[in-house]
Amino acid sequence: MAADLGEAAGTAGGLAVAAEALAIYAHYLAPEEERPELLQRAMRLAEEAVALRPSDPWVRFQLAHAVGRHAQSMRPIAAQREGYVGRSRELLEDVLALDPDMVLARLQLGSWHADVVAQAGRFLARLTHGARENRALENYDRALELAGEDLVVYAEVSRGLLRLNRRKHGARAEELLARAVALEPRDAFERILHGESAARLAELQGGQ
Repeated sequence: MAADLGEAAGTAGGLAVAAEALAIYAHYLAPEEERPELLQRAMRLAEEAVALRPSDPWVRFQLAHAVGRHAQSMRPIAAQREGYVGRSRELLEDVLALDPDMVLARLQLGSWHADVVAQAGRFLARLTHGARENRALENYDRALELAGEDLVVYAEVSRGLLRLNRRKHGARAEELLARAVALEPRDAFERILHGESAARLAELQGGQ
């Protein structure tokens, strides 16, 4: 498994790759009962990678990614109480302070705002976490601008738009999903997102 090989390497890059592999597997493929342990391991390995190479934005992003996936796997109240929601945002902002044009960090920060607003509602999201719909849209727009044709970005932005407001953003989400489906997946992760995008697009078009 990629995570085992990366951890065995013991380098910042290897540990970061291991954390990334674990976070993706836990979120998209692992049985629900296995996710907490996998994500805890991902966070631990990412912390070790950051300790070895603290000024590397990509390495720091893997910690933000692991923490964000862990927060998503928990009940919202528990994630907030244990500090994962706020920490996820802080880590992403740290990454963007090092590299303002990192597409994945910009994308994930947009999704942080979108998910908090969707879960808590506009008023409570702004009051408790400073999350705002306009900040989600700003970060999504910047990610799309930076990435160009990118299946991952199209899939994640469309998901976030639908979470925010299906009626308001549905047409734009459908357009992005169509773009995602038209692209050829380049790896196993993109094949997962391609399949999800095709299913989401069919659902939107079927509801018309």
